[in-house]
Amino acid sequence: MYRPLLLAALLPLTAHAAVATAPLEVSLTIKESCRVDRRDREPAPPAVSCTFDAPYRVQPNDDRRPPAVKFKPQPAYWEVIF
Repeated sequence: MYRPLLLAALLPLTAHAAVATAPLEVSLTIKESCRVDRRDREPAPPAVSCTFDAPYRVQPNDDRRPPAVKFKPQPAYWEVIF
C-alpha cells in the first residue's frame, strides 16, 4: 500500500541524479549595427543608417490594398530588408 507513494516521492530525486553539467564558453561578435528611425516620418519611409554601410532596401508592405487600385496610396507599413 505504501510502495506507490514511496516510488512517487523518490522519482524527482532520480530525475535530478541523471542530469550532468558542463561548462560552456560562448562569445558574440557584432559585425554590423543598423538603426531604423521612424520619428516624424509618418507617410515617408523610415530613415535607416548602418555603422558599416550594410546594404538594405526599404519597400512598402501593405497587403490590405486591393490590386485593382489605380492610384498609389501611402503604405500602412514599411519593410526594411537587410
